[in-house]
Amino acid sequence: MVSNGNSSGDENCAEINWDEVGFSIIPTDFIYLMKCPKGNEFLEGKLVPYGNIELSPSAAIINYGQGVIEGLKAHRTPDEHIVLFRPEENARRMKISAERMCMPSPSTEQFVEAVKQTVLANKRWVPPTGKGSLYIRPLLMGTGSVLGLAPATEYTFLIYTCPVKSYHKGPLNLVVKDKLYRAINGSGGTGGIKSATNYSPTYKAVNEARAKGFSDILYLDAETGKHIEEVSACNIFIVKGSAISTPPAEGTILPGITRKSIMDIAIDLGYQVMERPVPLEELLEADEVFCTGTAVVVNPAISVTYNNTRREYKTGADSVSQKLYEMLVGIQTASVEDTKGWNLQKNPKFTVMSPLSVLATCEPGSNSAAVESYAKINWDELGFGLVPTDFMYVMKCAKGDEFSHGGLARYGNIELNPSAGILNYGQGIFEGLKAYRTEHGQILLFRPEENAQRMKIGAERMCMPSPSVEQFVNAVKQTVLANKHWVPPPGKGSLYIRPLLMGTGAVLGLAPASEYTFLIYASPVKSYHKGPLNLIIEDKLYRAVSGCGGTGGVKSVTNYAPIYRAINEAKAKGFSDVLFLDAATGKYIEEISACNVFVVKGNAISTPAAIGTILPGITRKSIIEIALDLGYQVEERPVSVEEVINADEVFCTGTAMVVNPVLSVTYNETKAEYKTGVGTVSQILYETLVGIQTGRIVDTKGWSLQLD
Repeated sequence: MVSNGNSSGDENCAEINWDEVGFSIIPTDFIYLMKCPKGNEFLEGKLVPYGNIELSPSAAIINYGQGVIEGLKAHRTPDEHIVLFRPEENARRMKISAERMCMPSPSTEQFVEAVKQTVLANKRWVPPTGKGSLYIRPLLMGTGSVLGLAPATEYTFLIYTCPVKSYHKGPLNLVVKDKLYRAINGSGGTGGIKSATNYSPTYKAVNEARAKGFSDILYLDAETGKHIEEVSACNIFIVKGSAISTPPAEGTILPGITRKSIMDIAIDLGYQVMERPVPLEELLEADEVFCTGTAVVVNPAISVTYNNTRREYKTGADSVSQKLYEMLVGIQTASVEDTKGWNLQKNPKFTVMSPLSVLATCEPGSNSAAVESYAKINWDELGFGLVPTDFMYVMKCAKGDEFSHGGLARYGNIELNPSAGILNYGQGIFEGLKAYRTEHGQILLFRPEENAQRMKIGAERMCMPSPSVEQFVNAVKQTVLANKHWVPPPGKGSLYIRPLLMGTGAVLGLAPASEYTFLIYASPVKSYHKGPLNLIIEDKLYRAVSGCGGTGGVKSVTNYAPIYRAINEAKAKGFSDVLFLDAATGKYIEEISACNVFVVKGNAISTPAAIGTILPGITRKSIIEIALDLGYQVEERPVSVEEVINADEVFCTGTAMVVNPVLSVTYNETKAEYKTGVGTVSQILYETLVGIQTGRIVDTKGWSLQLD
């Protein structure tokens, strides 16, 4: 137990109407913060008053989704003690998740101690007995700045709390849809951990289901499409007679702590419990179906609909799910004896530290177009890392509204609510484009309206409003002109521009945010890769979910951090990057980590079609048009691994790398080598594209936008 009783004064319950508590954000008094530089360990943390936190606009969590979450609860017992349920299990699961996402993590002892301190600091927000519980949300996120696709340079462990009641009101009406998947099969996915990237990609499907009167979606496995996996944010069980079955928590399925506890309780009560693949047919023939999770506890399903056929199930007082629910909640609230030692039995002290320092809101800066001089840096030493410039652009929009007015602000940290959708559930997308300085000193933008249109498509997929094409392009122009002296001299690089669209409003349950922020920052850069690439293809290592549940075809932040580990492992073996295969068959190439791929055979250039799992790159689109103009035969179609191995050339395209040749591809210990250098197709295409981008070749297509 965390406390020794409820006394008077500040120890009393908060003065709110506890009968009206639901499952949404109610700010409490304190949050817990602990930081760790890359390569180090977490040391000491502290409590600070609840409020916004500061983040760099280039933090890995908001650009690439590098973050994991946990969820647990504190309950008030009938004799006014406060009890935590199995916090060490959450600590261990966070360590596993952090390792998968290439992050350091607090030790189990640090995690549990931090949770205890946070609960005690917010003790008055633990609801009275029978009125709910205190939901506890630990967050671990990459908060250090990063521009290229790489783990952050600093990490933050944060905990906030919120009093809650039931996540769902009453039994669930679930729907199952074919070819709608939530997790990648194989070693590339993150379904088995609580990555922030798992959740916002399901928003659209859940919203569509609810619009049709369903409570949630029951997802099938992506490998066969025949077995059930999870509901959006909870595990699932089926009951037939005295047998209870649940999919095994391997790979794509989260090892839920409530799930684990329910299995132990069910076995103690004499039920036969099996962890095994559960075919859809068994689901439709079950006596009962129920879900488990920290938020839902144990929630029965009253029906499941599949292919317009509705199957109903037993619920209520005599159901198995009700017996398990009563037993679990009894243990959690200490009305049933805890013979397993699941509840925490300590009473720590806590110290409130000084408040978190918060930067003043940035005031819009003036346009620096009049500044003609270059920034005073060594342009020859420029790479592809973050070089902070002078100004960024910020525009906000409430849910249900449209973006209207934005403005320039001095580059610096931004403030975000700890429960912002981007931090907890990865609701964000980004774009990347460049500004070039011509030999005559003019500044050119390359096809910014294409980025604007792609952001609109990405925003719709992630259930977000987006700026209009005109607003986007105007904001980019303002940002570049304000940072004009950071556009490198001709031949010394370009100004990389990063527009971000993110859910910044507070949200606790799995739902789109209540507010959105459009932000643009910029950094001068040179080449993303130095020289031709050495790629590796690995079996059963995928980057995008097949079917309509994935986000591979948009620039969602959720696509990127999950592949950090694969990239790190490849680089440790001497490779430049990973060439990923399609998750549906494992036979066809898709993309490299952050760029499209082409193969050349004779006069024919082939690239995977930008459908579903493959991003419709703007550089890709431009290269296809240039190649056609130059007389090459260009095909957008599935490209097999065998074709890659037997190609004359292989090259990659993307905003960051432009056109980058591939020197070799290794697959199953077979290394294929390719032509690179002067006279190659990739070199001819590169020189033509860069010539247009920098004004050295006449732009007959109207791709370039001159700013001054």
